[in-house]
Amino acid sequence: MALLFDAIIVGGGPAGAAAAKACAEGGLRALIVEKRALPRPKACSGILVRASIDLVSRHFGAIPPDVLAEPAALQSLRMHFPSGRTLDVPLGGAFVRRGPFDQWLCRAAGVEISEGTTARSFEESADAVKVRCTRGQGEALVVQSRVLIAADGGTSSIVRAIVPERHGRLAWYAALQEAWDVPCALEPGRFHFFAFPSISPYPSAYVKDGNTVLEVVAAAGDSAEAAMKRFSELLKRGFGLGEGGRRASRLGCRVAYAATRGLFCFGSGRILVAGEASGLLNPFGEGISSALASGRIAGEAAVRALREGRVPGVLYREDVEAQRQRTLRQFRYGSYLAGRDVTFDVRRGLAGLPAADRIRLVADSLGWLASLGGPAGPRPGGGRS
Repeated sequence: MALLFDAIIVGGGPAGAAAAKACAEGGLRALIVEKRALPRPKACSGILVRASIDLVSRHFGAIPPDVLAEPAALQSLRMHFPSGRTLDVPLGGAFVRRGPFDQWLCRAAGVEISEGTTARSFEESADAVKVRCTRGQGEALVVQSRVLIAADGGTSSIVRAIVPERHGRLAWYAALQEAWDVPCALEPGRFHFFAFPSISPYPSAYVKDGNTVLEVVAAAGDSAEAAMKRFSELLKRGFGLGEGGRRASRLGCRVAYAATRGLFCFGSGRILVAGEASGLLNPFGEGISSALASGRIAGEAAVRALREGRVPGVLYREDVEAQRQRTLRQFRYGSYLAGRDVTFDVRRGLAGLPAADRIRLVADSLGWLASLGGPAGPRPGGGRS
């Protein structure tokens, strides 16, 4: 016999937790299905931009001290260019420990959580969705609800079932994150982004919880391991990354930038897709802000639809359109220099600089973007020389 809920949320990340919180506040009986035990590791920098902090504060309250990383304050995105110039883009954000952060959000959502449970398949009808799951060592679990919210990440199995051809049409990248217990001259409290396409389309590094964390992505024709080696060598030569040391963690995942090809997926009649699963991810790989926003929108749309007897998917697609448009703007690179509602407002970083420095940094930025293939995103091989 199936367990009955008003809403099932697949995925225990920020999008799933935000959706669950909205459902609970709207009086729905909801269930989060998470395939791992919480807290689980996640290949994510754990940066909260101002929009994320505002959403969390408004709907979940103050972030607990044990969820915040050390240092907790994120002052800026610091862009490093091959010319040796740097540009600080103010953020006023925070660093969090991603595993504990997700766990806290899910607990604070106020709904039931089934950890270690994998959604295997689903059947959508005119008025319900039945989800077949396995829990623990293979225990079968069938759950039925009036709405299914898919927040199961960029490689979403639910999206792949809804639109099977989409997966093959996306350009996939291999992402790799390594944390090392070694000293580095990178200034703490900043997210250091390196506009060095000869290394990786999007290499970044930062100091967090006493470790130096390095992140790279590799396009087709390259490997994440090779990109990581090139990045490590750069940081050793120019940024004081220490030799030896202990590797504290090594995590990887696959990433696709759906916006560059217009391949968003927001679901169907009773299935709402939120967060990275839908394609809401900006060029720098920051997705928490869109996850929190779209998850909240999905939960509110579910509440409203069930209350008014309307089709949830129709309401959701209308309400999430602003997030889709905002994500598209992030890939129109002129928006960064114009400051048009982008996550990283380059214009603010340029504002206080002398005119000559602004011109040079704009030239650096445009050169980097051109090397990646312009608005279409990184070319295969990541622009490697």
